[in-house]
Amino acid sequence: MTLENGEVAYKSADLVNGQPVLVRSRNFLDEAGKIKWPAANGFVVDSAGNPITKPANLKAGQVIDRFGSNSGRFTSPVENGQKLAYDTRGLPYPEGYQIYHQYEVVKDINKANYEKAYNQLNDMDKFQLKMDMEEFGFRPEDIYNPQRGEIAKIFGQGGGIQIQLGTSVNWYEKLGFLREVKR
Repeated sequence: MTLENGEVAYKSADLVNGQPVLVRSRNFLDEAGKIKWPAANGFVVDSAGNPITKPANLKAGQVIDRFGSNSGRFTSPVENGQKLAYDTRGLPYPEGYQIYHQYEVVKDINKANYEKAYNQLNDMDKFQLKMDMEEFGFRPEDIYNPQRGEIAKIFGQGGGIQIQLGTSVNWYEKLGFLREVKR
């Protein structure tokens, strides 16, 4: 299909809100039509194939961003007001297809602040977080220790910096760590 901006896009078998996710190339899809996400969560790897990451150490006042909904967990730093170029992010989507969001880190993301925030959740949110942890295989340690590293050359792009949150942006918003500042 041809998008309004003239770019050609292909429908994947992946669905978001019941609609197929668009990609820039058929080469980004497996035999079943699903997006072929890279190993090591898209990070550059060492000689043993392990992702090269370090703690993101997100502090109050920092800004991060992402293309796509708050159900995702991959973001990039916005440094000195400058966002990373789209073509350094290793995304399969046509540029302009996913909505751009910026988030301010409201409070330092660390163990003590996580424990305080968790204790302030209502019982339903605590239950839902527990269920999400079981379903998606993450722990509290993952939430308060996001990882940062260089984006591998994937989908014909890469070279930028990504921050992998322990769970979705949505949970970081509910826990009071992030606040959307730009859409």
